[in-house]
Amino acid sequence: CSLCDAGKYSTVVGATASAVCQNCGVGKYLTATGSDSATDCQPCDAGKYSTTVGAALESNCVVCGVGKYSESSGNSAESDCILCPFGKYSESTGRASASDCQDCVAGKYSTTQGSSSESNCILCAVGKYGTSAGAIDVAVCQNCAAGKYLATTGNDAESDCVGCPKGKYSSLEGATSCDVCGVGKYLDTT
Repeated sequence: CSLCDAGKYSTVVGATASAVCQNCGVGKYLTATGSDSATDCQPCDAGKYSTTVGAALESNCVVCGVGKYSESSGNSAESDCILCPFGKYSESTGRASASDCQDCVAGKYSTTQGSSSESNCILCAVGKYGTSAGAIDVAVCQNCAAGKYLATTGNDAESDCVGCPKGKYSSLEGATSCDVCGVGKYLDTT
C-alpha cells in the first residue's frame, strides 16, 4: 500500500487510488507521509500565513511583513497580518503580538498604521515638546510657555524649554527664539 504524500491525508479505509488523499487546507502544512486525519495538518504559527493548498513544508508559511503582526495561528492570507496601530511601528517580520509593535518615543508621533521603522515617527517641531510615548497626532506636541523657547525638534519634556536670557524676551507660546529688547529698553531677569 502506498502512503499519501506529505501535505495530504486520507480517512478512507481500503482506498484504491491516490485521489482519496486530500490536501491540507491553506494556513496549514503537513511534513509526514501516510497521514490519516485532517488534524495531522499543522497550522502556520502566529506571525505567519500560507496560501498554499497541500503544503508539505513549514517553510510554505510566510512571515508577516514589517509593520504587521498576527496573533492567531493557521492564517490563510497576507490580509490576516494586522497593521501596527497609529503611534507604533515594527521593524521585524513574523511578529506574533500587538505588543511587538513599539511605541514612538516621547517627542515623536505617528499618524500612520503599519509603520515599518522608527524613522516613520515624526518629531515634534521646534518650540514644542511631547511627553507621551505612542502618540498618534501632532496635537500631543505642546508649546513652550511664553518667556521660553526651544530651537530643536523631538523634545520630550517641558524642562527642555529654555528661558530667554537677560536682554531678550518671548511673548509668544511655542517660540523658537527670543527677541532682543528694543532701543531704550532692558530686561534684567531671565
